[in-house]
Amino acid sequence: MQPLAIPHRPAPGLCPVNGIRDLIHWRAGRDWSNQFVHGLGQGGGFAYLRFNAADPPRQVYWGIAGPRQHRYLADLLGAGYTEIEDRTFRFSWRKARAALEVGTLPVIGPLDMYYLPFYGGIYRQRHIPIHYLLLVGFDDEQAYVLDTGYEAVQSLSLAELEHAWDVNVPGLGKRNRQVLLDLPDHLPPSVNLIWQSLADQCRSALEPPVSMLGIPAMEKVAREIEGWLDELGPDVAARCLLQVREYLNSPPDLLGDHLTAGRDLYVAFLEEAGPMAGLDLSEPVGLLQAVVALIPSLADALQQGHLDAAAARFRQIAARETQAYAELARLVSLT
Repeated sequence: MQPLAIPHRPAPGLCPVNGIRDLIHWRAGRDWSNQFVHGLGQGGGFAYLRFNAADPPRQVYWGIAGPRQHRYLADLLGAGYTEIEDRTFRFSWRKARAALEVGTLPVIGPLDMYYLPFYGGIYRQRHIPIHYLLLVGFDDEQAYVLDTGYEAVQSLSLAELEHAWDVNVPGLGKRNRQVLLDLPDHLPPSVNLIWQSLADQCRSALEPPVSMLGIPAMEKVAREIEGWLDELGPDVAARCLLQVREYLNSPPDLLGDHLTAGRDLYVAFLEEAGPMAGLDLSEPVGLLQAVVALIPSLADALQQGHLDAAAARFRQIAARETQAYAELARLVSLT
């Protein structure tokens, strides 16, 4: 099956929503930016995972992980949603091809970028199992995909795809994961979607359903991070701190220097969404820009092992985000 020609807007670092953005443009005619779709899908989230059986046993995530974002967007947009994961490659590839043949393009991932030949600086050099692609065609030997980093359709051998797809990443998905969104041709008005998304984001930040999410989780990290060394031992604590530092980069990368924790993406969403929704979001935008300015010093404190300074930064960030979301909540009449 030759690659389908659909609208595509690259945006490096936004692979979890890039395929969905393209599908929205193709099916419903909404030419939204990738940053807008990311923010609309609850892109300002925070999670603190404490599972002693995990490696590492303390993990911090900013923004929102792919699967939760995919499910939220499907519900917000009124789209049918099917998720397939943890099956064999043969089964998953057959399902992906069948979906494509009837016009339901699968988002596949997470994938390990180590096996993606169109990323020359990473291919066969570094394992980065966080990538997502949109399948748009196939033949007996190749998958044809749209990638967030490129304008043109890319090809990937099925042998490489099988290796890349064989990952299990907590929070991002199990092996051979794919998502099928059956989008309606007519979406609700953009202003309605924005107001609903902002209301949901405020609730999840200020009054999350569980303590592992939102600002309460951020405050919990601030209380606990100084004790990780005594609680977990030096080797385990070091792995936990590396994970926290890795996910301050956007996209996650231990060697990266784009230290924004993805909050710059949510700021970009607010700046785009405010005029569309008739809202003056300048105050929450300014508060979240102040958060972005704190992230590099948090990264430095983690790298130097200055956990008292890291805890102080988490407290400062939590305070600013509390102010930002309280103002957003006021603007959308939640308070």
